[in-house]
Amino acid sequence: MIPQLLLLLLLLLPIVLGFGIFIGRRSIFAQNRAEAVVANTISNHLSEPFHLFNNVTLTTVNGTTQIDHILIIPSGIFVIETKHYSHWVFGTPEQKEWTQVHFKMKNRFLNPLKQNQGHINALKKLFKLPDDNFHNIVVFTGSAEFKTDPGPWVIQLFELPGFLSRDWPVILDEKKMTYIVGRIEMKRLSRSIQTDEYHINYVQSKLN
Repeated sequence: MIPQLLLLLLLLLPIVLGFGIFIGRRSIFAQNRAEAVVANTISNHLSEPFHLFNNVTLTTVNGTTQIDHILIIPSGIFVIETKHYSHWVFGTPEQKEWTQVHFKMKNRFLNPLKQNQGHINALKKLFKLPDDNFHNIVVFTGSAEFKTDPGPWVIQLFELPGFLSRDWPVILDEKKMTYIVGRIEMKRLSRSIQTDEYHINYVQSKLN
């Protein structure tokens, strides 16, 4: 009986591992697609001078940080975190974790505003600029429905064009914008599979 059970487990193991890899890759694909949609939305709805960085990896004291989007416009540096979620989402700006709920299933994830603040802190080390030059934005794609108030800086994709079109005060001149773009270009790690793997390994080491 035991050898048969062991044989069954050995037969099922590749299936389980394969399914886990499939789910993980599908999740990564969905997130990458969401980031592409956000980038296209920004590019298609801005007419003023702007520079958009996507998928920027920077080195930090402890490892790396990866930023979905950095938008530089005369109104400041908009640091944008993209989240692709569906179903109900519970979370406030003050909470450490937010919760996605689908029937009885719950999935906790790091408050994206706090996550994105870490990205902003990394950028602040590159520039000697006031705090109000940075804007912490979270964009949800998918069909997420907020069941609590996430705050004014958390928006859904369809709200993004109107959000960027607000009458923001001008705080960056052309010289400052050029300086910011140059610093990011100089400090970012090259976009490659190796860079992504290095960052993923760093994140996993923090979770273990």
